[in-house]
Formats: sequence, C-alpha cells, structure tokens
Amino acid sequence: MFKGPVPPIVPFSLGSLGFMTPFHSEHFKDCLDSVLRGPISITLRHRLLCRVVRDAAKNEYETEEPFLVLNEVTIDRGISSYLTNLECYCDNSFVTCVQGDGLILSTTSGSTAYSLAAGGSMVHPQVPGILFTPICPHSLSFRPLILPEHVTVRIMVPFNSRSPAWASFDGKDRKLLAAGDALLCSMAPWPVPTACQVDSTNDFLRSIHDGLHWNLRKTQSFDGPR
Repeated sequence: MFKGPVPPIVPFSLGSLGFMTPFHSEHFKDCLDSVLRGPISITLRHRLLCRVVRDAAKNEYETEEPFLVLNEVTIDRGISSYLTNLECYCDNSFVTCVQGDGLILSTTSGSTAYSLAAGGSMVHPQVPGILFTPICPHSLSFRPLILPEHVTVRIMVPFNSRSPAWASFDGKDRKLLAAGDALLCSMAPWPVPTACQVDSTNDFLRSIHDGLHWNLRKTQSFDGPR
C-alpha cells in the first residue's frame, strides 16, 4: 500500500508466532484505547528495495518496477533439478558463488522467518543490516552473513548456469531470472513504524520465548550438599 513513507501501524496478531504483531485481536478495543492514550514505543522495521535488471536492458531506465519487502527476498531453483548457480557481489566486491537450493536476503525483522528456518541467526529488529543466508548450500563451510545497512547486494545468474533461477518478494510476485539477469538489493529509505505493546526489546524477547520456546529446557539438577 505504501511505496514511500509509511504511517505508524498498530499490528494485531491473527497467526501463531506474533513476531511483528504483539497485540491480540480479541482485545482490540482495549489495545487501541491504550495506544491512543499513549505514550507508546515504536519499532522502526527496515525494508529492502529490490530491482530486477535484465541482461537485455539497454540502459538503467529499462529496469523493472522495484519491490519493497519487509521480510525477505528469496532466489531459488524453482522446479529445476539442478543446483542454483548465483554470483554474489557486495558494492561490486565479489562475495561468493552460491551452489545449493538458493539464497535468502532478509531484513532483521524477517530474521525470524524463512532465514531462521534456513539456519540464519535471530537479530533484533532495530539492528540495521541485511542478512545473507544460503538455502541448503552444497558446502560444509558456507555460513550465513550479516551485512551493513549501507551496502548494495547484487545477485547474478551467470551465463554458464545450467538453469534459470526464480526470485520471490515476501513470498509473492515470483520473477524468472535468466542467465545474465541480476537482482539488486539495498536498504529502503522508508522503514515501517509499528507500535509496541511494551517496547521493542521486550516484545522481541517475549515473541521468541513464547513463539519458538527459545532455549527452553529442564534446569540442571542440583547435586551438591543439601
């Protein structure tokens, strides 16, 4: 809805985890009254600005309509039986070649979504950065990265790739990336301000404890003198 600046949002949970939705819909009247009375804390959730650049484009003006994503952009192999072959650059410096099922470029708000399932780290939503998480890499040493907010990441399908790749933006709008095509990804200048139930840190920690049962185990028994 908002391709530029975004007004503050009061997010209500209708799912199961609630990482970005600390308010419960069954108590929406009380929640809205509390927000309107104030004061409230705000979490600025960063978004990624993504552009597909075709190899056939004659100049920079032939780039396609950009996408704004709140969670992640995913580049995967689709229905192909071949591994993806993706060349990755950070501000024109070569990072690595991804050979596996694909790659996730995630915001820190999206760190607890697909990136977490693929082995990426959980990151506080107000830490500015871009998560670089491989999907099932065919390598024992390929570890996820967290890149700074000011960089531009370029993912390119090389001409010697056995098959094309597919890009999806927050799980929607899948785009085919043929050999020579590239995806440019950078931090968008317009974050999404969301209201907190308590504050950003309290809401984040409560969501990973309640939603994921993070580090939940039986306490070690005491074996010393009683």
